[in-house]
Amino acid sequence: MTKKRIAILSNNGHSPWLKRLARLLGDLGEIEILTECAWDTAPVSVLDLIVVDTSGLQMELAERVAWLHGRFPESPIVVLTSSPTWRRARAVLQAGAADYMRRSLEDQLLLKRCRLLMEWQP
Repeated sequence: MTKKRIAILSNNGHSPWLKRLARLLGDLGEIEILTECAWDTAPVSVLDLIVVDTSGLQMELAERVAWLHGRFPESPIVVLTSSPTWRRARAVLQAGAADYMRRSLEDQLLLKRCRLLMEWQP
């Protein structure tokens, strides 16, 4: 069985929350954390899941999601935010995100959702 590849987009590399997220998602596959600058120059490869940490993004969120969706059309994108709004949710879902969730301590809910998205075949 091939190990799943999960990429996290975050500009907050020293955040304790990000480190916790990486450990949590590490149970599902191989984790790679990239900043926005790194994504812009990274080679296109197969990813089983993309997780976007909304804090500290330089590009407007819906624009970044649309860019990611265009570059990785087969990869589900999960957007995690500390302050969700319905307008933002609508914008990122229309831009190509598979889910928009509150950044929380509900580890099992996030794991379950990510697992389902990685197993889903269009």
